Amino acid sequence: MFKGFPFQFLLIERHRFSDKKYLIFIGVIFVLMIFISLKMGFNVSIEGDFAAFWYAGKNFFVHNDLYSQIGGAKRYIYPPFAAMLFQLLAVFPMHVAASILSFINWLLLLLSIYLIRSIFEFYISDKKLLRNSLLFAALLSFRFFWYHTLFVQMNETIFVLCLIGVLFMLKNKETPAVICFVIATFIKVIPIFFLIWLLFRGNYKTYLKALLVTALCVLIPLIWRGFDMGIQDIKNYYITFLEPFQQGRVEAEFHNHSLSSGIYKLSLPMQNEPGFDFNILHLTEYQAKKIYFYSLITIFLLFISCLSYLRYKNKPITFLEISIIFLTTHLLSGITWEYHLVSLLFVYMSFVIISKEKRSILSKAIIYFLYGIIIINAIVAKDTVGENLYHYFGGYGALTWMMLLLLLFFLYECVFRNRYSPDKLNTSA
Repeated sequence: MFKGFPFQFLLIERHRFSDKKYLIFIGVIFVLMIFISLKMGFNVSIEGDFAAFWYAGKNFFVHNDLYSQIGGAKRYIYPPFAAMLFQLLAVFPMHVAASILSFINWLLLLLSIYLIRSIFEFYISDKKLLRNSLLFAALLSFRFFWYHTLFVQMNETIFVLCLIGVLFMLKNKETPAVICFVIATFIKVIPIFFLIWLLFRGNYKTYLKALLVTALCVLIPLIWRGFDMGIQDIKNYYITFLEPFQQGRVEAEFHNHSLSSGIYKLSLPMQNEPGFDFNILHLTEYQAKKIYFYSLITIFLLFISCLSYLRYKNKPITFLEISIIFLTTHLLSGITWEYHLVSLLFVYMSFVIISKEKRSILSKAIIYFLYGIIIINAIVAKDTVGENLYHYFGGYGALTWMMLLLLLFFLYECVFRNRYSPDKLNTSA
């Protein structure tokens, strides 16, 4: 079916840069990426997240409060360390900076594909299987990358940092892995689940490295801004973002795909969704909160139990384990917008690979069922199904429940059926 198709153009085959046709194709792609980036960059609104990034960088530089929406941008919900990095964006006018970041995001898409293939090469020697599986996974997850680029977001940066960290761990280079995971967490807090993973995979030296890098990520912006203002930044970040979620805040938007949002949308009438009714359980807010609380605890305990089991059995790092981290992150995060889900590229790649195994009829039926849900979620968008149906897919939690089913499936596979072991890691031991 795919005979003669130039997969190498899409998946950046190594050792092809002496091929003139390859270079011409890459050149055309780069020109197209620049054109799209300029168009998207100059369409950004002050109401969008990018304006919050840009103003945060500007406010950091001129020593304004980071969390008071100075300049009129949307609320800033990232740590002070991220605002320090956003100064690089504030060097340019906002729309120029947005165009630059949009182009960088296209490059990060290509880099993430390259990194994922590099990771799976530790497990799979069949290049054709790798190539075809990665192409299929990229097509299934392209929806999330498109939204990410359309809204000029930062999640691909986090995704790439986590992938680089995983690759370093597979190569037994723990120190740069720790640096990648900690920096990712201080840009956006949700990669903290990778730090939890490090606690199980590491030893006391790992903890010391993580503490040192964490201290640097706290101290550098604090010293840069001055201790009084730096400490106030930390307090404001906690008060405006972390504390409300710690106290049980739920953002039950139709496009929030976290577990908390999924439960609330099915349990309570959503006042911020006029004309749409997703409430099929008709619970009180107290009952919805209890269900979410116990669901969160259950998933977190399953996550911790899986990591504990793998550590106790001294199992090598597997791609199933990494997929579990990504899925747990999205489900337990307070906010999981559609463009946060770029990491499902890795999850889908894992699913495609393990679906190739020989299985019983029941296992095959489960695989086909999950494939059906994944494919449906891959094609759902305003432009493909219409705005109303798109709202209902989000409101009823199609992505949320898909991720939950995938998490349970991967937990079972990781603990009971995992047949993959990183060959390079084994041979270097």
